[in-house]
Amino acid sequence: MQCTYTNESRAFSQRIKNHLRKAITTSKRRGAWFSLDRTERSILYLATRLELKFSSLDLLRALASILKKLEQHGETLYAWLQRGIKLAWAFSEFAVASGNKSARSWRNDRSYAVYLGQVFSNGTGGRFAR
Repeated sequence: MQCTYTNESRAFSQRIKNHLRKAITTSKRRGAWFSLDRTERSILYLATRLELKFSSLDLLRALASILKKLEQHGETLYAWLQRGIKLAWAFSEFAVASGNKSARSWRNDRSYAVYLGQVFSNGTGGRFAR
């Protein structure tokens, strides 16, 4: 009977590790990975590398907290980018129609799009927030 518990425990640990690896990869793609401090990144990295059983509630709570932080930051950045791209295109079209031909480059400027998305998003506290 103990062998099945060990196998179940290993399977559970492996599922957690796979989820953590996927979260790390996704957060690096979205740019949220570097919003974590060194300790948080180290905890995630070690949790994927070491042979852990994940039976400690404190460890699981710490991992859940870090994953939540990654998710929130990644979603925020992604939302800003999506909204900002639409605004950058609209501003660019208006500026080009007004005679500023170099404004076409605004459409492909990612940092400009993120800035616009952040400034014009709800709840940012920015001067132009709705």
